Amino acid sequence: MSELDKTREVINKHFEVTELVEIGNGAYRAQVIGLKEGDLVTSFRSLYSELVRLGYAPALRREGSSLYLIIARYGSRYNLALWIALAALTIASVYYSGLALIGLPGGGPLTPGLYLLGLLTPLLIHESGHWLAMRRYRVPRSLPYLIPAPPLQLGFLGTLGAVINMKWIPATADELAIIGVSGPLAGFLVALPVALVGLKTSALVPASLVPPSSTISVVPMIMNVLMVFLHAPAGYVVEMSPLAFAAYIVFFVTFLNLIPVGQLDGGHVLRAALGERGHMVISFILVAVLLALGLYVPTLGLFGLIALALLFLTRGRHPGPALEESRLSKSGVVAVIIYGVLLALTLPIPS
Repeated sequence: MSELDKTREVINKHFEVTELVEIGNGAYRAQVIGLKEGDLVTSFRSLYSELVRLGYAPALRREGSSLYLIIARYGSRYNLALWIALAALTIASVYYSGLALIGLPGGGPLTPGLYLLGLLTPLLIHESGHWLAMRRYRVPRSLPYLIPAPPLQLGFLGTLGAVINMKWIPATADELAIIGVSGPLAGFLVALPVALVGLKTSALVPASLVPPSSTISVVPMIMNVLMVFLHAPAGYVVEMSPLAFAAYIVFFVTFLNLIPVGQLDGGHVLRAALGERGHMVISFILVAVLLALGLYVPTLGLFGLIALALLFLTRGRHPGPALEESRLSKSGVVAVIIYGVLLALTLPIPS
């Protein structure tokens, strides 16, 4: 029995469909006539899980009053050599960046290693959160790839974070929202103790001794909340330790990922919650708001420019879940609420 015959057999377990018709690039399409048993969401989830094991991935799309099943091949190979090369370059660049932080409060011979752990651990846990959620829902996926960047000495941070290639869209709106929020939540929870230890090892310096050009103009909301525990006297500012600086970067990266634009993490959650039109409208409004705020807070303007670039690259669109007609249940709503809390806690606030 050929793979395509096995695929037909799996489809026929759950749906009554017309004959599969090839539509190019190894993809097939058939009109759905009826369900064999259960409801649409349950049947499609079962079909999705079984087809992925065979190397195919499905989507259900409505055209007029008809429902069509589309299946396509997805790439399943991992490029281990590329993964190792990117990881090695990123680790080397972040470690070298840590050398520039030795002079900060709490700095010393261990600073490069601590900065490496403080920065990369939450970022990797962030991607691992996505990866584990994708694994749970059987979404085809790549390994988490670290993205290297020039070191701090050249004006960068040593890394641009990490990324997972989602090789097919999740089955339902619930799964799309949960996968979208799982990474930021995991990374945020790991970054919290890094920030606490980092702030405890930071120094309090009289504001009069700090040149205005060396102060940070915006701070993530959660850092402001945590700094309350430092009990800083009036007229003093916090000079961040290397670990605090690492957490500061992680919270900013988390906020950037939570911006509800395109296929960023926030875009996944917004698309699951509001559908295609709502996702597109909110994306454009948010970019406009960030660019406008950038006139007063340049960092927010930078986020706005990044979001604008992503908006143009994706044309403001997101494919949504594979079962386009699915809606959020309680678990999806909880994911949206968690998303809102994380967005508020990582929001950059003028200091």
